[in-house]
Amino acid sequence: SAASDVYKRQLIFNFRGAPLEQVLNYLSDAAGLVIVLDTEIQGTVDMWSNQPVSKIEAISLLNHALNKNGYAAKLQGRNLVVSSKDSLKRSGIPVRTGNNPADIPPTADMVMQIIPLRNIGAAQAAEDIADLIPESASLTANEDSNSLVVTDTQINVRHIVEIIAQLDGSISSDSAMRVF
Repeated sequence: SAASDVYKRQLIFNFRGAPLEQVLNYLSDAAGLVIVLDTEIQGTVDMWSNQPVSKIEAISLLNHALNKNGYAAKLQGRNLVVSSKDSLKRSGIPVRTGNNPADIPPTADMVMQIIPLRNIGAAQAAEDIADLIPESASLTANEDSNSLVVTDTQINVRHIVEIIAQLDGSISSDSAMRVF
C-alpha cells in the first residue's frame, strides 16, 4: 500500500549548518510526515550520511540534533510532534521498567524509566548519583517501591542505569551469606 511505502522509503541526510525548520520541511516532503510544533524552534543541524537512512533512523538522528537544541520529537502515526524536552517529560512519553542497561537502546528518544533497586535504598541512591546525572535528566526516588524514576533521552537513561546497576550490584557482591 502507499502508506507502507512511506515507512520503507529511504532518505538522504545532508545538513551542514541547516536551520532546524529546513530539516523538518525535508522530513515532511521526503518522508510524508506531518510536522506539529508544540513550541517555537531555533537552532541548526550538522548531520550527514553518504548512505540512505530509513525513516525511523532519520527520526532518531533528528532527535539527536533536537536534543542538543533543547527539543525532542515524538512520532504519533504520521505526525512528528516537536516539543521542548521539559514539556515532553511531563506528558506522552513511553514508560519503561527495568534495571538492565542492555535493554535500553542508546537513542535520543525520550523515556521515563522506572529502575527497581534490590540492595540499596532509593532515597540514598538518588542522593548518591545526583551529581552524576546530566542536567537534562529528572530523577525521583520512590521509597515505597524502592525504585528510581528517571526521565531523559534513552542514551542518558542507559548511562544512569549502568551506574545504578553497579552500585546496586556491588553491595550484594561484597557480602555473602553462609549457613552453618
